Amino acid sequence: MEIRGKMTEFLSQEVLAYIGILSLIGFGIFLILLIIGVVSSYLFFRKREFIRGASSRLTSIFLRVLLSILDFLYLPSKKVISILGGNDAMVDIVNAEMRNMLLKKKFSEVPYSERIIILPQCLRDTECPASFSSVDGARCVGCGKCKIYEITKKANKLGYKGAYIAPGGGFVKRIIQRTKPRAVIGIGCPYEVNMGLLEVSNMGIPCQGIILLKSGCVKTDVDLLSVYSVMELK
Repeated sequence: MEIRGKMTEFLSQEVLAYIGILSLIGFGIFLILLIIGVVSSYLFFRKREFIRGASSRLTSIFLRVLLSILDFLYLPSKKVISILGGNDAMVDIVNAEMRNMLLKKKFSEVPYSERIIILPQCLRDTECPASFSSVDGARCVGCGKCKIYEITKKANKLGYKGAYIAPGGGFVKRIIQRTKPRAVIGIGCPYEVNMGLLEVSNMGIPCQGIILLKSGCVKTDVDLLSVYSVMELK
C-alpha cells in the first residue's frame, strides 16, 4: 500500500509537471503571437501606402495567416497598444486594410448593377432634410449639404443597385437580406468597417470598406476621391 501510494504521488507530480510545461509553452506561443500581432499592426499602420502598392507581391496565404493572428488576438493587441500609448484603432484599420486587399479581386469582378454602397448617417449635415424609412433607411433628397449627395449621385451614375444611409447596425443586415447584392461597399469608423467587412465577407459577399477621415456621431467626413476609386473598381 505504501509503495502504491508513493507511485500515485510520483505520477501526480509528473502529471502536474507536464501540465506546468504545457502551460508555459502555451503562454510562450500566446506571447509570441501577441508580439507579432502588435508589431504587424504598427508596421502596417505606418506603411499602409507601401503595403497597398506591394499587395501583388504579398501572397494571400501570408495575409490570411497574419489576419487570422490579428483576429485571434484582437482584444489583447488593442489593450497592449493602448497601454503603450498608441491608438488602438490601428488594429481595426490594419485588419480592414488586409480584408480589403484579400477581397478586392472578387469585388472588382462584380458588375456595378449588382453592388450597393452603405453610408453612415453621421455623414449627414446637422440640418439634413432627409426622410427616414424602416425599409430604406434615410433617403437623400439631394440638398447638397453633405457628401452623401455626391456619393449617391456617383452611385446612380455608375448604375449601382442602390446607395443606402444606415441609421444603425441592424439596418445593414436587413438591407443586404432584402436587396441581395453580390458586392457591398461600407463607409464608417475603423471598428465599424472592420467588423462590417468580417460579417459581410462571412456571408460570402465580397466587400470593400472605406474609413472615415473623422469619426464621431455627427459631422464626420470622408475622402470622396477614395470613395470614388473604390466604387469604380472593375
